[in-house]
Amino acid sequence: MLTILTITLPIFGLIALGYGLCGLKVFNAGDIGVLGKFVMLVALPALLFHATASRSFSSLVDPSFLILLTLAAICTQLITWTLLRLRGVGPGRRAIGTMGSATPNSAFLSFAIMQFVFPEEAASILAMNMLVESFMLQPVGLTMIASASSQTHGFSPLRRIGSIALSVLKRPFILAILFGTVLSILAVPLPTGLVNLLELLARAASPLALFFIGGSLYGLSLKGNLGLAGFISACKLLLHPTVAFLLLTIAGLLALPLPPGNLYPALILSTAMPVFGIFPIIAQGSGHEGAAALAVTISTALAFVTLTVLLALLV
Repeated sequence: MLTILTITLPIFGLIALGYGLCGLKVFNAGDIGVLGKFVMLVALPALLFHATASRSFSSLVDPSFLILLTLAAICTQLITWTLLRLRGVGPGRRAIGTMGSATPNSAFLSFAIMQFVFPEEAASILAMNMLVESFMLQPVGLTMIASASSQTHGFSPLRRIGSIALSVLKRPFILAILFGTVLSILAVPLPTGLVNLLELLARAASPLALFFIGGSLYGLSLKGNLGLAGFISACKLLLHPTVAFLLLTIAGLLALPLPPGNLYPALILSTAMPVFGIFPIIAQGSGHEGAAALAVTISTALAFVTLTVLLALLV
């Protein structure tokens, strides 16, 4: 357990540092916003482009990992949606709950942990996680939220889906993955100078992302539906990884292809991350921004315990 704490304590310590320095007014919301933009628009795309362009395509993507990760998310969303429906929860809250229950904080937290435990596969794991989240989880959630909003009535479903798909394709980290994958398939080598630049930017991604998490948590409102936020947090931290474990077990019993080596425990860890940080932003206009913000705060705080225990079991 002490060995595991040497992994989780520095990571969550950096999150706490960001939170504390914002609380002491050393950094303000504008400063934290700039750090977040740098990570999302510069450091993370550089990391993903370098990771995809510098590896062979076969070593970058594992089909069994992608399929099982997608299935785990779909099953978790279906279970969450069903439980909320049985409780008589309305469509707006159901949409928020369904989206938050299966969308992890891969960009800012998961990659930092994977760098410690699975450094060789960390970048590949991040790329696959981001693909599933960007092309499946977030579009499904956004569509549900939009459908539940009275402001979107009158817009055709195809137009709404097209708008969401276009917004996904315009994201810098998605473009980085796509361009890097093309270079990987074509086996185009990167110039040494560009590689050095990309590596420098990539090293900045994890520490700045963790500091950003802490700073952004300080700015979140703690007013909202505590019951819904707690339910989302429980689904994200407990239900999602449990579903992933069960799917891996069933696949093994059926002699189906499984993620090789470290990708097996990495799949469970990927699903055990807290709710993704931009959840409150995506929830804006739904009337449930408070619950989304609370879910991010609660799940991130509790993740120190749940991830420490899970790492002790898996690593």
